[in-house]
Amino acid sequence: MAVFCLKKLEPLIRVGERLKKTRRELCLSLEDISKKTRIPIKYLEAIESARFKELPQAKAHRLAYIRQYAETLNLNPASFLHQFSQESDLHNYKPTHPLRVLRLWRMSSLSNLFRYVSLGVLVVGFVSYLIWQVNGILQPPKLAVFSPIEGYISNKPVAIVQGETEKEVRLTVNGKEAMANNQGRFEVPIDLSNGVNTITISAIKKHGKTTMVTRHIIVKSNNLTVKKIESNF
Repeated sequence: MAVFCLKKLEPLIRVGERLKKTRRELCLSLEDISKKTRIPIKYLEAIESARFKELPQAKAHRLAYIRQYAETLNLNPASFLHQFSQESDLHNYKPTHPLRVLRLWRMSSLSNLFRYVSLGVLVVGFVSYLIWQVNGILQPPKLAVFSPIEGYISNKPVAIVQGETEKEVRLTVNGKEAMANNQGRFEVPIDLSNGVNTITISAIKKHGKTTMVTRHIIVKSNNLTVKKIESNF
């Protein structure tokens, strides 16, 4: 009659737990191990937590990290390398070429990102262009008259109207067409008569929006005329 004996098996301790346990027994921190091995702490944490996918893609780098870690703890690296190969299925591990990873990432994530960003830029640009066009139609043109100032008193029969407006607008001074240069600046001589003269400067857009500025100039020939004009005001 056969007799069967039950043998209690010790629970398997993962390679990272073994390294972590020995490290703590030696009162060493991850920073200490990192300084001695020059392995980044994030990779040491990944080894101890069995997050092997976070390790470098190259198989040689992974094995080198396990070897260095074990040797720093004065342990025989052979068993750790063997166990790590079993746990991480390193024998069947086929790392993806970095260029292929980059290409796949570009084709999936980047292509969609660029597509959405490009579409968003086009939409924003089109809407901004429409708003700019509408504002250009609805807003009256800018018009600034530098001289003469309002209420200017002169003893000359001619005044020079100077100012600035927008390009491609129709400019009139007292109803007569006037010309502006490429920068929108204009300088127009106006004949004056004795007394109060009203000068009206208008800038008209092709869509009909108009900006108008009015100036009053007083021309005096003698003191009596000036007093008479001042009394009229």
